[in-house]
Amino acid sequence: MRFQSQYAFTLPETLIVLAIIAIVLGFATPAFSALLQQNRYTTEINQMHASLNYARGQAIQTRTMVSLCAGDDNCRDSRIWHGRILIFLDANRNGKLDETEQLLKIVDIDPRHSWSWTNFRQKSHMSFRPDGMTHSLNGTFTLCDKGLAIRGVVINITGRTMVNKSPDNERCRG
Repeated sequence: MRFQSQYAFTLPETLIVLAIIAIVLGFATPAFSALLQQNRYTTEINQMHASLNYARGQAIQTRTMVSLCAGDDNCRDSRIWHGRILIFLDANRNGKLDETEQLLKIVDIDPRHSWSWTNFRQKSHMSFRPDGMTHSLNGTFTLCDKGLAIRGVVINITGRTMVNKSPDNERCRG
């Protein structure tokens, strides 16, 4: 009778490989989690940038005041934005979505985050004039996560935006 040799791993070899895999996973999991969180922040920042650029473009294209505010169906009178962003043609220039005004777009905000809108005139909305400039509302949108400021989107009076990578945490408290 002929015996064929069989190749296999011994129990100690298998346990050593499993231990090495567990150690590598132990180091990789937190790093992967942090990467996912940074991707969420980047997505939110890009979404706000796109919303501001869209509103500015619509103001120029339609030659009408276009406003952004936080709210589900109507604008909330709050400078902490969560839930949804409403972008609309603001014919009467009051910063509120009225029945006669056209809603252009609704943007959902990640429920884990909020935006703090700080501006010179202490308004709860953001408006672009028909020439693409802001309606005297230069300021900063600060992305907040559990009371911590992550990044800011700064908008100047000409309607141009830039990212502020070290915003003030005070903007997210309150």
